[in-house]
Amino acid sequence: MKYHAGDAEWRDGFSWSTANSASARPAAPARGGSPPAWALGIVVGTVVLVILTFMVVRGTGAHSPLIDSDYFYVGLIAAPMVVLIVVAVLAKMLEVHRAAAWSTGVGRVVKSGTEAQHHRFAGGETEVKTVPVVQYEFSAGGRTWRGNRISIGEDAGGANIQDTLARYRQGAVVTVYYDPANPKNCVLERDIPKGVGKGLAILLGFGVVLAAVIYLLVTIAPGLVEECFPKANSAVVVIAAAVGVLVLLFFFASYRFSRKAADWPLVRGTILQSGTEKVESRVENRRQIVHVPVVEYRYRVSDVDYVSRQIKLGVKISGSQRYAAGVAARYPEGGTVDVHYDPANPSSAALENPTGMSWLLLVVALACFGVAAYASGALS
Repeated sequence: MKYHAGDAEWRDGFSWSTANSASARPAAPARGGSPPAWALGIVVGTVVLVILTFMVVRGTGAHSPLIDSDYFYVGLIAAPMVVLIVVAVLAKMLEVHRAAAWSTGVGRVVKSGTEAQHHRFAGGETEVKTVPVVQYEFSAGGRTWRGNRISIGEDAGGANIQDTLARYRQGAVVTVYYDPANPKNCVLERDIPKGVGKGLAILLGFGVVLAAVIYLLVTIAPGLVEECFPKANSAVVVIAAAVGVLVLLFFFASYRFSRKAADWPLVRGTILQSGTEKVESRVENRRQIVHVPVVEYRYRVSDVDYVSRQIKLGVKISGSQRYAAGVAARYPEGGTVDVHYDPANPSSAALENPTGMSWLLLVVALACFGVAAYASGALS
């Protein structure tokens, strides 16, 4: 009113301050940290080196006991995968080391919940995973920053979702660790997650055992088969028997898992999406196209929302478009369904538990043993 009356004292009724960057809130960074350039360079360089090695060996026709060995080519194929694992672990360890010197600040959780992340690789089936989402605000250098990384090790969800959200409820006051040179690089947990060392040791042990088994099957097993069965096709016997043992182990694991899942609790869920999806693959240089039913549903356990696409527990369903559409039609969008979920890991769930499917593995295992027996000449 003073302004419209021409009174110059109208400004005295307000508190004025100059807008500056201290009030700015940068957008939350993407979930997770991007791989460092040196890590990507090593992985890409390894792949290029493997390709060049293949080209040089084939182009020059070089021969040596090492090059002529199958282990040479197996090693070349495995090298990028081994390097990728080593570089990933090394990158995380270096980040943990740097984070030990980061500054600390007091923050507040502004969002706590879950979200469904969808991933699809070149023509493959879309996979959905429920992950915890925790966003927090803190002040550093006179500015307000927002972050969403929980830990340096990256919280991928799974069985720990409920515990994570319980630690970081909306409105909770938290300690934030941030890089003083770039506060957007921040986490709530900067230590190495518990169990990482044990997990790496188990992975290393499994790799050593697997390599030892493959070595024995390739070098010693054929000779033993020929000594016991002179008329045997030793290669077929070894391969069929090894596959049979592997499938038999899968049968026992699948049967045990299926029986345990039969006692999983039920919760009501809602169908979010119902349809089909085309999946392409290469089989002997031919493009193969199948269709999979897409039934995405949401369910809630202990006040936490989860999203899944698993229809049959432990089974991938695919076939013609008509077949896939028929499966999806049983679960119309917007409908309610019974969801079986693992009480130890609620993110693991399914609409159906096909207990009879595990017996198919037993049939396959017995068929492999039959092939091995026939190839050994013991049945003739």
